[in-house]
Amino acid sequence: MTITKQRLDLLTEIQETPEEYIPELLNFVRLFRQSMMVKNTSINAWDNAINQINNSNQNQEKIKQLFDSWANLDSENEQKETLKVIESLENVSI
Repeated sequence: MTITKQRLDLLTEIQETPEEYIPELLNFVRLFRQSMMVKNTSINAWDNAINQINNSNQNQEKIKQLFDSWANLDSENEQKETLKVIESLENVSI
């Protein structure tokens, strides 16, 4: 495994962090990693949905299914982000 300069820089910063701040830093790093995983999962799911819509002759039905699944999302913030993406697409109206 190759250690990149950025990884070495990160490890150096961690080593230079006072011991009393390590628990907070650990929580921050864990939350950051988890949020990136969720974000990537959401982006991949959205890209998949758009591809299904674009590759279908039944666009209206696919869009209805997408909105039905969208209504069941856990987070209001996810719904707002999805709406922004939909509104940014050309040739799609709500």
